[in-house]
Amino acid sequence: MHLNAIIKSIAGGSSSAHAYIVEGKSGSSRDDFIKRLSMGLECRCSEVSERPCGRCDACRQVAAGSSMDVVHMQMSGKNGYKTEDANTFSSRLDMGAYGRYLIGIIDEADSLSETVQNKLLKTLEEPRPDVILLLGTSNPDHLLSTVRSRCSSIRLQAEHDEPDEAENEKAEAFRKAAALLGGEGAFCEFRESIEKCVKTRSDALMIIDCAEESFRERMMSGDSAAAMADRLELCEKARADIERDMDKNKALKRLRLELTGH
Repeated sequence: MHLNAIIKSIAGGSSSAHAYIVEGKSGSSRDDFIKRLSMGLECRCSEVSERPCGRCDACRQVAAGSSMDVVHMQMSGKNGYKTEDANTFSSRLDMGAYGRYLIGIIDEADSLSETVQNKLLKTLEEPRPDVILLLGTSNPDHLLSTVRSRCSSIRLQAEHDEPDEAENEKAEAFRKAAALLGGEGAFCEFRESIEKCVKTRSDALMIIDCAEESFRERMMSGDSAAAMADRLELCEKARADIERDMDKNKALKRLRLELTGH
């Protein structure tokens, strides 16, 4: 899914996630995406499809860096965040939003120590309903599995990266596997597909990402919101199982059976 479509989907309320890992190289591209997503979440335009509109007061305040509803976790240590930073951040999030959402942003989440990550678990597990967390990182593997399992992932492609033919073929194989995961074709086709293209945990999570994008698009196109939300929840459960080191193929096969009802 194009990044603008992801922003519109999340800003329009199609995603039930309350925390996102934004994966991409540190720099302006990742920062710009996080800012634009924050604008979309805060946008007060009545037309959901136009968020972020860039014209309303909420959009302008986020763009200018003056929104009271966008809170960055401050890094007081020379080499990373301290527990005091996490405490201050969590306390501010507990106060709630002035506008649509209170957005908590953790830049360079790679530098979170294990201690600080554990300190943030309660905030990730039980945030206020108006709180959304965005974790920017260039390497999500530096995050604890308990943190990753509580977040949805958004992967940003580097601006200079042009996918070659092999990458295009791999992406197409993932999309086909995701379609089979969602219920297209016979189970034996799905089993053969994942045995062929799923070599790593990241491959399995990529297929789940593709399936979730498809369900969000179907929700936006008029399919039952409740049914698609149930499917997204099953996907997130499978993601959490894989990140807890459950056999990736077993988790995907079980997810296929759950999504198809048999």
